Amino acid sequence: MRLQPGDGGVAILFAPEEAGVLKQLVTQLIMLLQSHSGTPLDPDPLFASLEIGGSDERPTDPALARLFPNAFADEDDAAQFRQVTEQGLINRKLQDAQLVIGDLDDGSGEADSGHNTDPFDELVDDVDIDGGNPISVNITPDSFLAWARTITALRLAMAARIGLEREEDYDRLIDEDATRGTVLVYDWLAALLEAVLAVSAAQSED
Repeated sequence: MRLQPGDGGVAILFAPEEAGVLKQLVTQLIMLLQSHSGTPLDPDPLFASLEIGGSDERPTDPALARLFPNAFADEDDAAQFRQVTEQGLINRKLQDAQLVIGDLDDGSGEADSGHNTDPFDELVDDVDIDGGNPISVNITPDSFLAWARTITALRLAMAARIGLEREEDYDRLIDEDATRGTVLVYDWLAALLEAVLAVSAAQSED
């Protein structure tokens, strides 16, 4: 992937394989969230994000439990808070993930992979397009938070799935055949998030 100034935001040029992997991951995240949702997503974004409701118990699925942790140490307080807020949180994560999917679907495969602009060169030196016709996705100030939250949610869910809880877990998991691929994708998502944050911060200073 490579980042460059976009139309009012940051344009990310993904190799087709990268865009495909990201879309597959976000689709799986949507399916996970829908499996825990108690109601269909309201088409009105405001009503969906404000919807009241939820379970009174922490999810048994480790990925969902990582995405929706208890807000209070006291079990009764946590249950009462979850009953009121959980569905709204699910809906907001679904809205974010659907926006990311929409941006990926809207990505042009005709971007000029050779285009770059000097002020951003230093920030993107460590990212490369693997070849092929890149998929260009423009992240604007309006969509930036949805992207950041969705990438963070993906990393939390993946970490929960493979038992990556502490720093010392990393070396063991990267050495195991069963988890190495997931850890590499986890790292790639971290690079994507950090690059977008860095470029967005640079834009804010302009």
